[in-house]
Amino acid sequence: MKLHPLIIGLLIVITSPASFAASVLDIPSSVDVLLLNGQQLDTDEVTLVEGDNQLLFRYQVNYRDSGMQTQFKSEAVIVKFSASNDTYRLKLPSIRNRNAANSFNKSPQLTLTNSQGLPVEFIQDLLLKDGLQLGRDFELELSQYNLSNKPAAMSFTPLSVDNANLATKPALTAAPTITSTATITPASTTTAAPATVAAAPALAPTVMTPKTIAQDQAEITEMLDYWYSKANQETRAKFKAKINQQ
Repeated sequence: MKLHPLIIGLLIVITSPASFAASVLDIPSSVDVLLLNGQQLDTDEVTLVEGDNQLLFRYQVNYRDSGMQTQFKSEAVIVKFSASNDTYRLKLPSIRNRNAANSFNKSPQLTLTNSQGLPVEFIQDLLLKDGLQLGRDFELELSQYNLSNKPAAMSFTPLSVDNANLATKPALTAAPTITSTATITPASTTTAAPATVAAAPALAPTVMTPKTIAQDQAEITEMLDYWYSKANQETRAKFKAKINQQ
């Protein structure tokens, strides 16, 4: 039985690896993705790699507290899970009061499901920092976290990916590169040259780029929002009164 060339072509396209869609994570609009697999995203779509993934995010919502609108910005949450050619959905609890906000920061209650609505196993942790939260370097903090033995830690190696997916695959620890030579003489006397370890390439010095006025103001705004959300009603009233006097 001979197959029509058009049918053969369709079969090739359908069965080729490229025909399978990449795994995607569906997140609520209240989730602020800080890093995916150690890197920032430049698109709204959270495209995953096949295998282990690590998501760092904050939960940002508003709720009314004693009749006043209050902004909640959670601690940075780490979620580690494995993806396999599917669409996943991250669900978070409703935050309607200060107690719910504090409970989430202590122990976030998350739900991760696949396209069939079945629960997906994951590991979660918090990326905590003492003191002021202004100007946090999440890439540096997460890289330090990943060097530890903490539950949601992972290691990554850079990959060449398209602009729609800035995720990186987990890195495999490579053995050091060693180059050795040996010379054998006719008199059965072996003269071995010492092993030579390949030198690592020199790292270029890091150049610090000065912050712009807009970046400084954004950090100041973030700091004000943070401390205002931590203040009680009396402190907020004093703060507003002081602003009105300006």
